[in-house]
Amino acid sequence: MKLDFRFRFLPTLCTLALLPALMGLAFWQLDRAEQKTQIQSLYQSRANVPPISIGATVESPQELEYHRLKASGVWDTKFEFLLDNRIRNSQAGFHVITPLVFRGGQAAVLVNRGWIPGVPDRSQLPPVKSVSGESTVTGTAIIPPSNPFVLQDPPPIQPGEWSRIWQTLDLERFGNAVPYQVQGIVILLDDTHPDGFERAWPPPDSSWIARHKAYAFQWFALSATLLVIYFLLAFRPRRN
Repeated sequence: MKLDFRFRFLPTLCTLALLPALMGLAFWQLDRAEQKTQIQSLYQSRANVPPISIGATVESPQELEYHRLKASGVWDTKFEFLLDNRIRNSQAGFHVITPLVFRGGQAAVLVNRGWIPGVPDRSQLPPVKSVSGESTVTGTAIIPPSNPFVLQDPPPIQPGEWSRIWQTLDLERFGNAVPYQVQGIVILLDDTHPDGFERAWPPPDSSWIARHKAYAFQWFALSATLLVIYFLLAFRPRRN
């Protein structure tokens, strides 16, 4: 059986418009899977390495990410804040973020001391166990997202004012508001340290790797389906 090609404007236009978009989404999902795979490999390669000591010298965040770190300094609760909307066991709460200032007072690192539950009255702050004096901490270094999604950018912190509730962990905003330099990472405090709260830091989620690949397969399948529909519409059996 011979087939004749019949050009149809609307199916051709739709195919030319949709096919690149569907293929682009498929390759984007594959790229995301590759990124997550690299993160997983980096975490696994650095998780069991002995802790690296850091101090007042500001280090490269990428060189420290997912390494276990050791730091000594003085807790600075004046610039402590609560990171809002942290969910644990289906309950809303906060992460307590406290600066640890290194000797000399010229630099600091932020320490995530763990999760505390919220209170029913959102106008009140939950009680937080205070810390003071010198301390040595160990924990895993992470780099907070540099461009988290927010409905509205928070205003700059004015001198003499301090916001106790933060929606995102913005290191640049924090660094502009404090009188010392800040390391470009946050230490997730080990669960053995007495100055922390509830801590169960999950490793990078490897399930998203398979999920991204599944999404890519779906976009490729839709691309193939689109081509099949186009050829079914464009080719017709030749009549004698």
